[in-house]
Amino acid sequence: MTDLIERVMDKGVVVKLDLVIGVAGIPLIGISLQAAIAAIETMLQYGMMEAWDSQPRALENRGARNQAAQWRQLALRPGEQVQSELYGSYRETKGISHVWRPGRLLLTGQRLLLIRPLPQEILFAAEVSAIAGIGRIPRANIAGGHGDITCLALTDGTLAALYTAEADVLTAWLTERLRELGRDLRELSAADMGTPGLDAAASGQLWHHWPPGDGQAQWKSGWAVLTADELTWRADVGPGALLRLPLAQIGNLAVERRELGNLGARDVLVVSHGTPGRPAEALFTGENVGDWPAAIRRVAHRGDGDA
Repeated sequence: MTDLIERVMDKGVVVKLDLVIGVAGIPLIGISLQAAIAAIETMLQYGMMEAWDSQPRALENRGARNQAAQWRQLALRPGEQVQSELYGSYRETKGISHVWRPGRLLLTGQRLLLIRPLPQEILFAAEVSAIAGIGRIPRANIAGGHGDITCLALTDGTLAALYTAEADVLTAWLTERLRELGRDLRELSAADMGTPGLDAAASGQLWHHWPPGDGQAQWKSGWAVLTADELTWRADVGPGALLRLPLAQIGNLAVERRELGNLGARDVLVVSHGTPGRPAEALFTGENVGDWPAAIRRVAHRGDGDA
């Protein structure tokens, strides 16, 4: 029975039936039947039931589009009209972790929105009147090309990072809309957009036990950035990265409670790294130090193809 079912679902069967019904040897009714029984995928391969299959699929797609359109309207205020719409993404930060979340960029007469229709969510929203400046940061995209991250300076002092392949269109939109409000859109300088690690998987303020040339190690405040390839750290004062740890060379990760002299007792991230012949440890501490081991493992595993 199992073999028969597999045969029907895989290749299908054709049933033919010719039947004559008669009375006293006299034929009265003739029946000729032919039926094909197979999985829908098999039917479609042979050009059968295409119209029947297309109807429920069209209804399903139409329902999804209608639901997305309804959510688009729900995301708007009464009387708010969409003037322009683009595909884009927003850099969301939770703790030390950062992720780019895609959706539809909507520019209305009042706001700039990034919405995700399914599942329904407003990813970013800002009043146009609250946008004080705009700038661009070049970056390589996942396809190996180059694009620009669009940074928006808001009047509350925050900096929002957006990405769209049509960054020129977005800039033109906002410039025109602000002119209608009697304001100019300020162009941001590199210093204005100085938040490090816009392409980072995680970043944050960390103290590092830095050993200078004289061998007298000291705790220095700085900024750590985790990318797809390495963990870097730079001091708050001074140019360039002082520490670069390729993820391929990072071994054990641990958070230990230690006494740090003037800093008191603190949780310390211990990063074992180096080569088999030259092992080493890098020590970090900070407010969110306990979040770093999971973030490093997640990015390292993704690079290995495990995530």
